[in-house]
Amino acid sequence: MEIQNTATWADLGLSSEMLEQIKQANYNTPTAVQAQAIPLVLQGFDVLASSQTGSGKTASFVIPAVERFKGKNGTYILALSPTREIAQQTGAVFEAFASAYGMKVAVCIGGASIPVEKEALAASPHIIVATPGRLCDHLERGNVWLDFIQCLIFDEADRMLEMGFAKQIDTITEQIPKERQTLMFSATFSPTVEKLARKAMREPKEVIIKRTVESAPKIDQRLFWISEDQKLGNLIRILRHEKGTMFVFVKAKERAYQVWRSLQNAGFESVTYIHSDLPQDARELAVADFKSGKYRVIIATDVMGRGIDVDDVAHVVNYDVPREAADYVHRIGRTGRRGLTGHASTFAVPGKDDKAIKDIEKLRGVPAPKPGERPARPQGDGPQGNRPQRSRPRDDHRPRSENKEKLQSVKTPEMPQKTVAAAAAGPQTKPGILSRIISFFKR
Repeated sequence: MEIQNTATWADLGLSSEMLEQIKQANYNTPTAVQAQAIPLVLQGFDVLASSQTGSGKTASFVIPAVERFKGKNGTYILALSPTREIAQQTGAVFEAFASAYGMKVAVCIGGASIPVEKEALAASPHIIVATPGRLCDHLERGNVWLDFIQCLIFDEADRMLEMGFAKQIDTITEQIPKERQTLMFSATFSPTVEKLARKAMREPKEVIIKRTVESAPKIDQRLFWISEDQKLGNLIRILRHEKGTMFVFVKAKERAYQVWRSLQNAGFESVTYIHSDLPQDARELAVADFKSGKYRVIIATDVMGRGIDVDDVAHVVNYDVPREAADYVHRIGRTGRRGLTGHASTFAVPGKDDKAIKDIEKLRGVPAPKPGERPARPQGDGPQGNRPQRSRPRDDHRPRSENKEKLQSVKTPEMPQKTVAAAAAGPQTKPGILSRIISFFKR
C-alpha cells in the first residue's frame, strides 16, 4: 500500500512510555515506512516491507517489537542481519529502546568471542540479533534454542540472500515455531526475496514505499567515462577540491587496501578502509573513527559499506561500478540524507562497464547510452583524467583503444541536461585535460 505520510508518532498506537523513548531518541516524525509498518506490526500481522536505504526501516520493526513483548520473560524476538556491522547497529537500536523496560539484547556475529556470546545466550536475553552463519554455529554447539521465538525479523533480506545465506536461513526457520510473527524488511523485492516470503510468511501485509521526487534524497550524480589508470588521479582531484566526508566503494577487499595504500602514498592520511578479512575489532575501530571525524574518507566493499549508518556523508565515489544495479542505489543512499544535498561520482571504464551502466540506468528509468554515441575527444586535448601520483612506465598508461578515450553525454527525455564541471583540476592542469563529466540518473 502507498499513502502520503501525514501521521505523527502519537497516531501509531504506541504507549505513552514508548512515545517518551522516541522523543528521547530525537525521532521527530515517523517516516513513510514507519508510519505504515508500525501499526501492522503492533497488531501482530506478518509484514513484508520495502523501502529505500536510509528510510528508517530499522526503527520500523524495533519499536513495535519492543512494544509488543515488553514485560515478558523469555527470548521472544530474533532479528537476522546480513553483516556484522548491520547486526551491531540493529542491536544498538534495540538496546536504546529495550533497556528502559529491562529487556536484554544479545548480539551474535562472526569474529566475536564464542564463549562470551555463549554466556550472553545462557542468560536468556529477550532479544537476539545475529548473522545467520554465527547463529547456526551456536545452534550446532547447543548454545541456543529457538523454541520460544514468537517474532522473527529478516533485516536487509535482499542482502542476506545475495550473500548466500539461504541454507542457513532454512536451518534457522526450521527450529522456530510456525505459529509466529514474521517481519521482512528489504530495500528491494527481488525474486529470491519473494520466494523466501512465500515460504516463511503467512498472508503478509505489504508496505511498499516507492521513491518519489519529493522523497528522494537530493544527490548530484556524475559519471566519469575514464580508463582504469585514470581512476586514482580523478579520486585525488575530488579529495583535493571537495570538502566533507566521503565513501569510496570498490569491488573487492584487495582493492580496498590498494586504493588506501595509493592515497597514503599521495599524502592523504585521513583515510581508512574496511573489508571482511580485517579482525572484528579493527573493523569496529575504523568505523568508529570515521563516524567520530578522525578519518574523512572510508574505503569499503558493498558488504561492509552497507552496514555503516552515517547521516552526514558528503560524497560517495563508486571507484568501481557495482556488480548489481541495486547496489548502486544502496551505495549512493549513504549521502543526501536529512535534507542535505549529496554528491555521487561513478568511475566507468568504456568497453568494460557499459552493460553495468545500462543496468543501473534501466533500474532507475533512464535510457542507456549506446557505446557508439560517445563523442570523439576534441583535437588538441592531452590524455584525459589525471595520472596517479606515483608514475609507472609510460606504456602502462596508454589507452587500450581509441574508444576508451571518448566520453558519453547522457540526455534524459523530459529532464534538463546538466553538464557538471569536473572536480576542480589540480596543479599544472590545463583546461580540457580532465574528462568531461555528465549529470546522469537525475532523480
